Parts: sequence; C-alpha cells; structure tokens
Amino acid sequence: MTADYRFDPLQFPMPAGTGLFPRRDIDLYAELSSRVGVGVHGFILVDLGRKAWNLRKKYWQSGGGGTWAAFREAVHQCYPHLPVEEKLEQDGHEFDSLYELAVYRCLKPMLASTVKLDVHPHLRGCAFQEEASADFKVSSAQSGKSCCIEVVGLFDQTFIAYSSAQKERKDKTLRRLHCYSANHRPILVFKDMVCDPEQVSAALRQALVSVEEDGLRVAA
Repeated sequence: MTADYRFDPLQFPMPAGTGLFPRRDIDLYAELSSRVGVGVHGFILVDLGRKAWNLRKKYWQSGGGGTWAAFREAVHQCYPHLPVEEKLEQDGHEFDSLYELAVYRCLKPMLASTVKLDVHPHLRGCAFQEEASADFKVSSAQSGKSCCIEVVGLFDQTFIAYSSAQKERKDKTLRRLHCYSANHRPILVFKDMVCDPEQVSAALRQALVSVEEDGLRVAA
C-alpha cells in the first residue's frame, strides 16, 4: 500500500483557541447578519458599509467559493445559530431570495393579532399578467383592507442597473410593479433598505398602518 504523505487536519488539529480567520471578522459577520436578519451573502455585504465591503473582498471575492465556505463554517462554529448556508425555506414557505426572507423575518413579529400575512398571494384583476403574484400581502380582519409588499432585491432605491443581471431584469421588474392598479399600489422594499433596520421597519409599518382602521393596532 502506497504511503500517503499529505497533511491530515484530523491528525494535526489546530491549537485550541485559534483559527484560520480573525475573530474580529467572525464577530463582524455575526453583527451584520443580526442587523439584516439572515446570514448575509457576498452580494448583501455591498450595502452594509465599508467594513462589510472589506470582509467581502477578503473572503467572498478571493480564493473562489472555498474561502467563503470555510469562513462561513468558522462563523458557524462560533455562532451556531448562523448556518453555513442560509436556506430559503421557513414556515413552509420557499422564498426567492435572502432579501425576501429577511423581510419576512422582520415583518412577522410586527403583525397584530387581527392582521393576516399571505406569502406570494395571487394578484386578482391584473390586466397585464394573469398569473401575477405579490411577495407579501397583509390584510386586516377588522377593516377589510389589504396592502401588498414587494421586495425589489436586485435594485437599490436609485433603481439604476449596474450589472448585466440588473439590466436584463429591469424591464421585467417594472412590468411586475405596473401590474398593480392605481388604487392598490404596493409598498416597495429595495435591497439597500433591507440592510437598514430603520428603513425596512418604517416601510413595513406603513403597510401595516394602511390596513388598520385607526393605525393604532400595529405591534410595537
């Protein structure tokens, strides 16, 4: 049998209390993920400030996917509630993006007992697209009012297309938003808003207040 001289990390484990990644970077990632509400990916780090951008360059842009996967594993070891890979399923729903999942997690605890949340509900009476659906819809059992929420995960509030993917999707996004009638305009949550707890909360609160009769029943 041929001897194997390759390094075996199981035979020679790392010294106790040390790791390949600085603890300050791991703690920063955990802080950023707590702010957004999901385990942030490289594309989300763009909207989280200079420190987040440096984290992105160090681990997401360098060394291919292996470096990022190893970093996420190190984060998981220190913060077990942050998975190595954030799944897009929760509560029986499958979301289209981490931005949408983050909005869902922010919205749920804000709901009053009289307000119902629908995920990906069908849009009735849409003249442009029969199969159109919203990202979220909140409805009040007391007032009978409803309001839809659209998560615009590819664009920030400037709605400028920077990447080729954005350029391809811009017209499709506009058509989607114009599916709504003038009397039922949705609340928009852009990707940079998802990264700002105050802005995303304010947008979601506007949706909730709009369906309540007196605007006083929205959960704090």
